[in-house]
Amino acid sequence: MNKEIQTSDENQTEEAGSAFSKNLLKKSLSRSIVIFLEGNLGAGKTTFTKGLMRGLGYNELVKSPTYNLVEIHETEKLKVFHFDLYRINEPHELTEIGIEEYLEEKNSICIFEWPENAQSLLPQPDYTIEIEHSDDEQLDKRYIRIKL
Repeated sequence: MNKEIQTSDENQTEEAGSAFSKNLLKKSLSRSIVIFLEGNLGAGKTTFTKGLMRGLGYNELVKSPTYNLVEIHETEKLKVFHFDLYRINEPHELTEIGIEEYLEEKNSICIFEWPENAQSLLPQPDYTIEIEHSDDEQLDKRYIRIKL
């Protein structure tokens, strides 16, 4: 499945995340589903994640885990581990926080922003979502590509 979506504001980017979450609810969760979110700073990765979480029935605050490395969100049916690897200098830093345990958790989803900073330690993703922000500063347009 390859799909491209164009959004023109934050609300539409959240809606795209919410619509995408419906795919996740259909998956067998015998291990963590791995999602890579790729895009430049400010592209809308966390905004997309907010929508994804809302689509999963989570109504609490979703923020970027930049300083904590991982934010853990729990819904009625699953746990979501939202990682921001922007500040990772060495992949072994993930080993120190027990990345394997997160990845092996049943009924869970691992979302990685900036996965390229620890590619050697991460498994192949189930989904890669590329978010590109328009170069035109007058527009809040984003291009979201979802790849299986």
